[in-house]
Amino acid sequence: MTTPDPSRPDGDTVEVRIPADVVYVSTLRLTAASLAARCDLTIDDIEDLRLAVDEACALLLPHATPNSTLDARFELSTGRLAVDTSVDTSDTAEPDRDGFAWTVLGALASTVDVHRDGKRLTISVTKSREAAQR
Repeated sequence: MTTPDPSRPDGDTVEVRIPADVVYVSTLRLTAASLAARCDLTIDDIEDLRLAVDEACALLLPHATPNSTLDARFELSTGRLAVDTSVDTSDTAEPDRDGFAWTVLGALASTVDVHRDGKRLTISVTKSREAAQR
């Protein structure tokens, strides 16, 4: 049996809650970049993920109910960071999957998914280290 290495992020999660307002999104971008570095992502991957989090927030915020929060959950593992960003919305709100922001998001992330749990709309983004994918 191997002893867990405390320097490795495998299995760690970080949750951040901010007001659902564009002025606070920079907090999530900085958090994503910092945690991606901890996951041993490349500099290019870190920048891609930082921008992907920004695009996910840009797609969600127009649908956020007034005075609600934007929640982010980061799941860390070596060579991979998964980010779920979510807001409370109306029952019918959906992100624009035909626009430029969605195209950019898909190009920056390894995977992108949208799901709804009641009135909570979530965009899930995963970035995996490019070298690990080859």
